[in-house]
Amino acid sequence: MKSKKVLALALITLSFGLVGCRSNNTDTEALNSNQESSEEVKTPSDDTIIVYSNAVSDGRGDYFKEEASKSGFKIELVDLGGTDLINRLLAEKNKPVADIVFGLNEMNFNKLAEEDLLESYKPNWLNKVDESVKINEENLYSPMDIARVFPIYNKEFVEEKDLPKDWSDLYNDEKYKNLYKVQNKLGGATDTAAMYIHLMDYKDESAELGVKDEAWDDLTKWFENGYSTPQGEDWIQNFVDGKVPYAYTYMAKPSEIEKEYGVDIGIIDPSSGVVQTVEQVGVVKDGENNQKEKEFIDWMGSTEIMKGFAEGFNQIPVNKEAQDSAPEGLKEVMESTHPADIDFDFVGKYIDQWVEYVELNIMQ
Repeated sequence: MKSKKVLALALITLSFGLVGCRSNNTDTEALNSNQESSEEVKTPSDDTIIVYSNAVSDGRGDYFKEEASKSGFKIELVDLGGTDLINRLLAEKNKPVADIVFGLNEMNFNKLAEEDLLESYKPNWLNKVDESVKINEENLYSPMDIARVFPIYNKEFVEEKDLPKDWSDLYNDEKYKNLYKVQNKLGGATDTAAMYIHLMDYKDESAELGVKDEAWDDLTKWFENGYSTPQGEDWIQNFVDGKVPYAYTYMAKPSEIEKEYGVDIGIIDPSSGVVQTVEQVGVVKDGENNQKEKEFIDWMGSTEIMKGFAEGFNQIPVNKEAQDSAPEGLKEVMESTHPADIDFDFVGKYIDQWVEYVELNIMQ
């Protein structure tokens, strides 16, 4: 947070043009004894806090920057994709530029933790985190907002009696043949999540890729029985028209589709659960006194700030006191689905290998 970091940030701007502001629960006894029970935010100095994030597009960065300024924090945002963000932090490990990292999920933050890039800190709002959310035991990163990936259906073309009970029903029952969307690529978090959910019952770390051979048999059936949207077609239009009346998506999408297309979407809660990942925040370890960074994290995850984030940007905060401010469509998803029991340390260890294997051997 010192001037050398601001200079380094300026150099990044000149070189890459990347700086911008584009748009579990834990027992109370486990919290540090010196933490405040309230969410009081101290007034910081004028030092600039540099935040690296993959989650500040579409006005979200502007929101945090403007609200931070009102509270006396001066921040600069470096907006990067998830992979680029991780690579940048690894490259800067011996001379960190970032003060805060925000937006990566628990798998990606675990990669940073394994590289000893993060400093432990327990935010003063940690005891308000939703019980369904796991908290890093070492407090190297803390949860901020929830994302879920789940199946949906078009109520105009599907009756409730015909709904699958679990993800596996879609590929084990011929009546769903070509009626559900499958991935045509694995570049995004939603598509990837809807892939690895099928591997979770087959964990076997003695196997080459960490799962039993039966996992690949099931995943092959998932792709073969479903409909991969070809170039020139749009999965949403196919879903709306009833050509492919089942799909999977992320939390904000159903209400967006309903509003734009005038359709009625149903949410499926598979018996094995849905994928729940959580965007996290953490302090970059740089050998400095990071008190201001910690105060900023206390402020960022506070009820007031998270309420505004939920209302303005279609988010579900982990802070239970802020969740009522989320849009009704997102609250419906939270109430209608339950998270699968997923070991994200395990997923993070193998995910790159799984994606490569599926793209080379199953999706061809």
